Amino acid sequence: MSALALVAVWVGGAPQMAHAEEDAAVSTLEASLAPFFGSGHGITVHAVRPITDRLIDVEISTALISLNAVYDPRHHVRVLLPTGYERNPGLRYPVVYLLHGGAGANSAQWVEFGAAYAITENMPVITIMPDGGKVGWYTNWVFPRGVNQAWEEFHLNQLIPWVDQNLRTLAYKKGRAIAGLSMGGFGAISYAARRPDLFAYVASFSGALDLGDSGIRALITEEATRWLQNSDGPFGSPFWPFDQAWNMNNPLGRAAGLRGVAVALYAGSGTWDGDVLERVPGASTDRFHHALNGAGVPHHYEMYGRPLPGQKPFGCDGGHNFSCWNYAFFDVLPRMLSVLDGP
Repeated sequence: MSALALVAVWVGGAPQMAHAEEDAAVSTLEASLAPFFGSGHGITVHAVRPITDRLIDVEISTALISLNAVYDPRHHVRVLLPTGYERNPGLRYPVVYLLHGGAGANSAQWVEFGAAYAITENMPVITIMPDGGKVGWYTNWVFPRGVNQAWEEFHLNQLIPWVDQNLRTLAYKKGRAIAGLSMGGFGAISYAARRPDLFAYVASFSGALDLGDSGIRALITEEATRWLQNSDGPFGSPFWPFDQAWNMNNPLGRAAGLRGVAVALYAGSGTWDGDVLERVPGASTDRFHHALNGAGVPHHYEMYGRPLPGQKPFGCDGGHNFSCWNYAFFDVLPRMLSVLDGP
């Protein structure tokens, strides 16, 4: 609070006017220090739309991703700044890359349906929520068939350096974490296992962590058909002996790649015994937990089952839903920050 405002409060003068003057000064300062987003690293910036003082929608394009591969008519990256980012121009922050799920979701999922905005309030971290496609599966599609979907190349080789170019980040391994839900849980684990030099922490929430699971293969091929009429696009044919890409990209075979990365796994057992939406990724998460143990990779593992009402924050009920994904992100963020370098 400014000296003028303090005097007004103490002597009973005109605090409303003092606060108005102070707020106007703060708004002017924040506007002058708002981040500039320029094109670079293969990404072209088309529009920057501040949604709140912390949340910014950046409309982009890249030759690696066709527009009809994303759910919205445009390709977006949502940026969630830490509280006070504009007022602390000398600070650099760690970054959490927060990935959305499949079935036509997009980069707004974590703020429109999830509680990422509230969970990161007053947390000293930049949160980046990129588009991952209607059913992109965070991979370079084996058979894109005219719809460019090089998601891994885009996220790891374009997005990360572009973020470091435009924001005050800690641009090294101990300045980055990655997490995601469902399809995004697979993406987070896959990216961190392939590039452990980029991330110090990885977390999966109800992730599809076993591409050998017939239920997961059926879901991916069905979604690819429904959204893009291309059943074998992401990983090729799911049937032996043509399923080499499925096996090569299976997280179960890449557990050892996470040595030197802090890992957290969260999953439930569904809201009822027949809840395959959560029970299938939950079972795959459990198998990945055992694969990490076999590879000697320490990790945090929470199989929260089917909590009773009131047992978990956000009302987590064990299902494949944001009541549990919000809880998981809420629980893991302080763990991440304890590993990451601070501002």
